[in-house]
Amino acid sequence: MFNKSKIIKKGEEKVTELDEDIGKSLTMLEQKGEVSLRGVFLNSTECVKFKMADASENQYLLVRIPFRSLAPYRKVAAAVIEHLEAQFKWPVIVVANRTIISKRAKHHPSQMRPRSRTLKAVHAAMLQDIVSPSNIVGRRQRATQDGKLFEKVYLDPLDQQEMGEKCEHLSHAYQKLSTHKVAFEFAKPNLHQQRTIAQMNEKRSKMTKQ
Repeated sequence: MFNKSKIIKKGEEKVTELDEDIGKSLTMLEQKGEVSLRGVFLNSTECVKFKMADASENQYLLVRIPFRSLAPYRKVAAAVIEHLEAQFKWPVIVVANRTIISKRAKHHPSQMRPRSRTLKAVHAAMLQDIVSPSNIVGRRQRATQDGKLFEKVYLDPLDQQEMGEKCEHLSHAYQKLSTHKVAFEFAKPNLHQQRTIAQMNEKRSKMTKQ
Protein backbone atom coordinates (compact mmCIF):
# COMPACT_ATOMS: atom_id res chain seq x y z
CA MET A 1 0.00 0.00 0.00
CA PHE A 2 1.19 3.54 -0.78
CA ASN A 3 2.85 5.41 2.09
CA LYS A 4 0.72 8.53 2.63
CA SER A 5 3.33 10.33 4.75
CA LYS A 6 3.38 13.22 2.27
CA ILE A 7 -0.37 13.84 2.58
CA ILE A 8 -1.96 15.70 5.49
CA LYS A 9 -5.75 15.90 5.68
CA LYS A 10 -7.94 17.77 8.15
CA GLY A 11 -10.44 15.82 10.22
CA GLU A 12 -12.23 13.14 8.25
CA GLU A 13 -11.24 14.36 4.78
CA LYS A 14 -10.53 11.42 2.49
CA VAL A 15 -7.43 11.02 0.35
CA THR A 16 -8.34 11.19 -3.34
CA GLU A 17 -6.73 9.28 -6.17
CA LEU A 18 -5.07 12.47 -7.43
CA ASP A 19 -3.70 13.11 -3.92
CA GLU A 20 -2.11 9.67 -3.97
CA ASP A 21 -0.66 10.13 -7.48
CA ILE A 22 0.99 13.44 -6.60
CA GLY A 23 2.11 12.09 -3.21
CA LYS A 24 3.76 9.14 -4.98
CA SER A 25 5.42 11.50 -7.42
CA LEU A 26 6.87 13.61 -4.59
CA THR A 27 8.11 10.47 -2.84
CA MET A 28 9.81 9.31 -6.06
CA LEU A 29 11.49 12.70 -6.46
CA GLU A 30 12.73 12.58 -2.87
CA GLN A 31 14.07 9.04 -3.28
CA LYS A 32 16.19 10.15 -6.23
CA GLY A 33 18.21 12.18 -3.75
CA GLU A 34 18.46 15.24 -6.01
CA VAL A 35 16.36 17.50 -3.75
CA SER A 36 15.32 17.40 -0.10
CA LEU A 37 11.56 17.41 0.49
CA ARG A 38 11.78 17.17 4.25
CA GLY A 39 8.92 19.19 5.72
CA VAL A 40 7.08 19.43 2.39
CA PHE A 41 3.55 17.97 2.53
CA LEU A 42 0.31 18.46 0.60
CA ASN A 43 -3.19 19.12 1.91
CA SER A 44 -5.27 18.71 -1.25
CA THR A 45 -5.05 18.52 -5.02
CA GLU A 46 -7.52 19.46 -7.71
CA CYS A 47 -7.68 19.19 -11.47
CA VAL A 48 -9.17 22.51 -12.63
CA LYS A 49 -10.69 22.80 -16.10
CA PHE A 50 -11.36 26.17 -17.70
CA LYS A 51 -11.88 27.93 -21.02
CA MET A 52 -9.02 29.96 -22.43
CA ALA A 53 -9.31 33.25 -24.33
CA ASP A 54 -9.63 31.41 -27.65
CA ALA A 55 -12.57 29.37 -26.22
CA SER A 56 -10.54 26.16 -26.15
CA GLU A 57 -10.67 24.02 -23.02
CA ASN A 58 -7.58 23.54 -20.89
CA GLN A 59 -6.71 22.42 -17.40
CA TYR A 60 -4.08 22.59 -14.67
CA LEU A 61 -3.33 20.92 -11.36
CA LEU A 62 -3.88 23.04 -8.25
CA VAL A 63 -1.90 21.72 -5.29
CA ARG A 64 -2.46 23.13 -1.80
CA ILE A 65 0.23 22.70 0.84
CA PRO A 66 0.24 23.55 4.57
CA PHE A 67 1.60 26.97 5.45
CA ARG A 68 4.37 25.37 7.52
CA SER A 69 5.59 23.60 4.36
CA LEU A 70 5.99 26.87 2.46
CA ALA A 71 9.54 27.70 3.63
CA PRO A 72 11.11 24.31 2.73
CA TYR A 73 9.04 24.15 -0.47
CA ARG A 74 10.33 27.49 -1.77
CA LYS A 75 13.89 26.11 -1.73
CA VAL A 76 12.94 23.36 -4.18
CA ALA A 77 9.93 24.91 -5.95
CA ALA A 78 11.48 24.90 -9.43
CA ALA A 79 12.52 21.23 -9.20
CA VAL A 80 9.15 20.12 -7.77
CA ILE A 81 7.07 21.90 -10.41
CA GLU A 82 9.32 20.71 -13.24
CA HIS A 83 9.06 17.11 -11.98
CA LEU A 84 5.26 17.19 -11.58
CA GLU A 85 4.65 18.86 -14.94
CA ALA A 86 6.90 16.34 -16.69
CA GLN A 87 4.96 13.45 -15.15
CA PHE A 88 1.38 14.74 -15.41
CA LYS A 89 1.78 16.74 -18.64
CA TRP A 90 -0.28 19.67 -17.30
CA PRO A 91 0.73 22.99 -15.71
CA VAL A 92 1.08 22.70 -11.93
CA ILE A 93 0.30 25.55 -9.52
CA VAL A 94 1.20 25.21 -5.83
CA VAL A 95 -0.43 27.45 -3.19
CA ALA A 96 0.01 27.50 0.59
CA ASN A 97 -3.11 27.44 2.76
CA ARG A 98 -3.50 30.67 4.74
CA THR A 99 -6.09 31.93 7.20
CA ILE A 100 -7.75 35.32 6.71
CA ILE A 101 -8.66 36.88 10.06
CA SER A 102 -11.58 39.29 10.21
CA LYS A 103 -11.21 42.77 11.75
CA ARG A 104 -13.80 41.79 14.34
CA ALA A 105 -12.14 38.51 15.32
CA LYS A 106 -10.59 39.48 18.66
CA HIS A 107 -10.39 37.16 21.63
CA HIS A 108 -9.05 39.89 23.91
CA PRO A 109 -9.32 43.74 23.76
CA SER A 110 -5.53 44.06 23.62
CA GLN A 111 -5.13 41.54 20.81
CA MET A 112 -3.98 42.93 17.47
CA ARG A 113 -4.73 41.25 14.17
CA PRO A 114 -1.49 40.15 12.42
CA ARG A 115 -0.94 42.14 9.23
CA SER A 116 -0.01 38.93 7.43
CA ARG A 117 -3.57 37.65 7.99
CA THR A 118 -5.46 40.58 6.50
CA LEU A 119 -7.39 39.99 3.28
CA LYS A 120 -5.03 42.17 1.23
CA ALA A 121 -1.88 40.54 2.64
CA VAL A 122 -3.16 37.00 2.08
CA HIS A 123 -4.11 37.77 -1.54
CA ALA A 124 -0.68 39.33 -2.19
CA ALA A 125 1.09 36.30 -0.69
CA MET A 126 -1.16 33.99 -2.70
CA LEU A 127 -0.15 35.80 -5.88
CA GLN A 128 3.51 35.19 -5.07
CA ASP A 129 2.79 31.48 -4.59
CA ILE A 130 0.94 31.19 -7.90
CA VAL A 131 3.75 32.63 -10.04
CA SER A 132 6.43 30.47 -8.41
CA PRO A 133 9.14 29.65 -9.40
CA SER A 134 9.11 33.00 -11.24
CA ASN A 135 9.03 36.40 -9.49
CA ILE A 136 6.82 39.47 -9.70
CA VAL A 137 8.83 42.49 -10.85
CA GLY A 138 5.99 44.99 -11.25
CA ARG A 139 2.24 45.63 -10.96
CA ARG A 140 0.04 48.22 -12.63
CA GLN A 141 -3.60 49.09 -12.10
CA ARG A 142 -5.83 50.87 -14.58
CA ALA A 143 -9.34 52.12 -13.87
CA THR A 144 -11.89 51.73 -16.66
CA GLN A 145 -14.65 54.24 -17.39
CA ASP A 146 -17.23 52.12 -15.58
CA GLY A 147 -15.18 52.25 -12.38
CA LYS A 148 -13.66 48.77 -12.55
CA LEU A 149 -9.99 48.15 -11.84
CA PHE A 150 -7.89 46.20 -14.31
CA GLU A 151 -4.55 44.98 -13.00
CA LYS A 152 -1.50 43.72 -14.84
CA VAL A 153 1.20 41.72 -13.10
CA TYR A 154 4.65 41.69 -14.70
CA LEU A 155 6.89 38.64 -14.29
CA ASP A 156 10.65 38.26 -14.62
CA PRO A 157 11.46 38.24 -18.38
CA LEU A 158 14.15 35.58 -17.78
CA ASP A 159 11.36 33.09 -17.04
CA GLN A 160 9.37 33.70 -20.22
CA GLN A 161 10.57 30.49 -21.88
CA GLU A 162 9.30 28.35 -18.99
CA MET A 163 6.27 30.39 -17.91
CA GLY A 164 5.06 31.89 -21.18
CA GLU A 165 2.38 29.26 -21.86
CA LYS A 166 1.07 29.33 -18.27
CA CYS A 167 -0.10 32.96 -18.06
CA GLU A 168 -3.78 32.19 -18.63
CA HIS A 169 -3.58 29.31 -16.15
CA LEU A 170 -2.07 31.62 -13.52
CA SER A 171 -4.77 34.23 -14.13
CA HIS A 172 -7.56 31.69 -13.77
CA ALA A 173 -6.04 30.21 -10.60
CA TYR A 174 -5.74 33.62 -8.94
CA GLN A 175 -9.31 34.54 -9.85
CA LYS A 176 -10.54 31.18 -8.54
CA LEU A 177 -8.78 31.66 -5.19
CA SER A 178 -9.29 35.40 -4.65
CA THR A 179 -12.18 36.36 -7.02
CA HIS A 180 -9.89 39.11 -8.44
CA LYS A 181 -8.98 39.13 -12.10
CA VAL A 182 -5.43 39.97 -13.16
CA ALA A 183 -3.49 39.64 -16.40
CA PHE A 184 0.07 38.31 -16.45
CA GLU A 185 2.73 39.65 -18.78
CA PHE A 186 6.52 39.67 -18.86
CA ALA A 187 8.44 42.84 -18.17
CA LYS A 188 10.64 44.31 -20.87
CA PRO A 189 14.18 42.93 -20.34
CA ASN A 190 17.00 45.35 -19.64
CA LEU A 191 20.33 45.17 -21.47
CA HIS A 192 21.86 42.63 -19.07
CA GLN A 193 18.75 40.45 -19.23
CA GLN A 194 18.75 40.60 -23.03
CA ARG A 195 22.29 39.20 -23.04
CA THR A 196 21.31 36.49 -20.56
CA ILE A 197 18.28 35.52 -22.65
CA ALA A 198 20.45 35.35 -25.79
CA GLN A 199 22.89 33.05 -24.01
CA MET A 200 20.05 30.83 -22.76
CA ASN A 201 18.57 30.58 -26.26
CA GLU A 202 21.99 29.70 -27.67
CA LYS A 203 22.40 26.89 -25.14
CA ARG A 204 18.93 25.53 -25.95
CA SER A 205 19.64 25.55 -29.69
CA LYS A 206 22.89 23.62 -29.14
CA MET A 207 21.09 21.06 -26.98
CA THR A 208 18.36 20.53 -29.58
CA LYS A 209 20.95 20.00 -32.33
CA GLN A 210 22.68 17.34 -30.25
